Amino acid sequence: MHADDTPEPLRGIDLLPLPPFPAGLAAELAGRLSRQVGLPVRVLGGDLLGDGGAPAPVARVPGREQADADALLARLEALPRVPGRLLLGATAEDIGNPVFTFFFGRARQHGHAALVSLARLAPEAQGLPPDREALLRRAACESLHELGHLCGLPHCADTACVMRFAPDVEHIDVRGAGFCAACAARLPAGLAGRG
Repeated sequence: MHADDTPEPLRGIDLLPLPPFPAGLAAELAGRLSRQVGLPVRVLGGDLLGDGGAPAPVARVPGREQADADALLARLEALPRVPGRLLLGATAEDIGNPVFTFFFGRARQHGHAALVSLARLAPEAQGLPPDREALLRRAACESLHELGHLCGLPHCADTACVMRFAPDVEHIDVRGAGFCAACAARLPAGLAGRG
């Protein structure tokens, strides 16, 4: 916020792929997102959560082979904030926490960093053949959903809105890929979509 309490203008989105991450997928996801919103999306390089050498170890959910979503989100939130930009971390790992068995993504309302997981968005997770287009479509939708939370949006009752809660991948596939008019009206310029 500025001293006069007006929201800082949103100028872009930073996509941070968390290693290991599928080659080329971050650039494809950034391209898809930048075509959907009216903001530039850039891919950040390097392991910003590591120490410059090997990737930093990821906290695990006790008793499960999952990355702890809340711990990962806290690490993203601890990175230096870039004024006017939102940070979107993307991981290929399955994420959850001790209470919830999994998340497609995680963000705090009015935060500045969000997390999205590709693990359950991939058709292979449902026993289907790999489909990069389906994975990218779902990842872009989930990314928009989490970015909406960062901008203060709660879940939406409109079944065609990307802010509709999706308990499984089938719900992701049938809900809309964009914001409904009511949600779009509450977003900063550029995030609601291209003109």
